[in-house]
Amino acid sequence: MRRRLVEKMQYVTQDLADPEPASERELEEFFASAPERFLIPALVTFEQVFFSPSLRGESLAGDVATGLEALRDGAAPADVGDRTPLQDRFDEAARERIEVLFGQALTDAVFSLAPGQWSGPFESDFGLHAVRVLARSEPRQPTFAEAREQVQQVFAAERRSAANTAAFEQMRAHYDVVVDWPAPTAETNAQ
Repeated sequence: MRRRLVEKMQYVTQDLADPEPASERELEEFFASAPERFLIPALVTFEQVFFSPSLRGESLAGDVATGLEALRDGAAPADVGDRTPLQDRFDEAARERIEVLFGQALTDAVFSLAPGQWSGPFESDFGLHAVRVLARSEPRQPTFAEAREQVQQVFAAERRSAANTAAFEQMRAHYDVVVDWPAPTAETNAQ
């Protein structure tokens, strides 16, 4: 019941909480007050070729070595390895995304390998992977112009949250919550 009441009140106050559009000056000041909130994380662009333990069995290690050699000699990634539902290429992917998909070992590798060379194998929950880093960027602080859209979204969300909180507090001030506990019985006293 409590959850439904909260949801209903959030729905009712949502229109009240839609903020006025922020001025450019307000957005710039908001950005300047905490620029680290808009930090662009380290990003990596890489290709991966998958080798399936279940398909390759005992020949897995040899197949990976042969596959890596073929890739280094210029073979097309699509002609080496096994099919997987994972993408063959990831463009400007953040560490968190790679870690969720591939795990710690491969993530650490793509964020430390020099771009250009096929390397591996690296283990994931799926099997083994050969990877080639194509590009990597370090974390950096964007300019206001680069982050403007995100700044505007965060600013509006915070204004909306503050307006909702104020509306709830104002409504709560008009009510007293009284809980009528049932009178104790001999049975509840025995427990």
